[in-house]
Amino acid sequence: MTKATATTAAKGLSDLDREALERAIAIDRKRSKACRQQIDDKLRDGEPWLEVAQFCAHRCQEIALHLKPWECWPPCRVEPDDTDRPSYERRGIGQSAALLRRMLSLGVSKFDPDPVGAVTRAEMAAGR
Repeated sequence: MTKATATTAAKGLSDLDREALERAIAIDRKRSKACRQQIDDKLRDGEPWLEVAQFCAHRCQEIALHLKPWECWPPCRVEPDDTDRPSYERRGIGQSAALLRRMLSLGVSKFDPDPVGAVTRAEMAAGR
């Protein structure tokens, strides 16, 4: 097992984002032997921890949200004000941006591996 260490860029992350990224790595590593090997290889080959963690968050969110192959923009890959370009609405950028706005308004990290679950838990905690 390769030990993941935070890079200088990752040190500027909020505690909330760091924790979400660490969970994403842990979840993705448990997914399969192939996933674990891919993560280990990326880290061993010198890919920065933050990039590997974001890769894992992306994959976790794609799976948790049941995104179709053409919907390649989960919340961790968009900004809150992103919109779909005309004729590209099927990519789901606007939907992911709307979910991201909801996540951020509830104090959920954009890197949370289970965006809908995290939103639901946050809303329940807030009494909504």
